[in-house]
Amino acid sequence: MRRLVWTAIGAAGGILAYRKGAELLEQAREQGVALTIQQVALTTTQTINQISSAMGQRASTEVRRNPGSKPITDPGPSAGKN
Repeated sequence: MRRLVWTAIGAAGGILAYRKGAELLEQAREQGVALTIQQVALTTTQTINQISSAMGQRASTEVRRNPGSKPITDPGPSAGKN
C-alpha cells in the first residue's frame, strides 16, 4: 500500500512539474516573439530615419550648389499625359 501511495504522489508531482514547465516554455516563446517583433520594428524605424536624413542632406547640398534651381519634385502620375 505504501508503494502505491508514493507512486501516486510521484505521478502527480511529475504531471504538475510537466504542466508548469510547459507553461513557462510558452511564456518564454511569447516573450521571444514579442521582443523579436519589437527589435525588427526599431531597426526598421532607425533605417528609415537614416535614409530620410541622408536624402534631406543630399537635397540641401544640391540646392546650395545650384541656388537658382528648384528642388526636384515628383510630377505625379498625370504628368506627360495629353
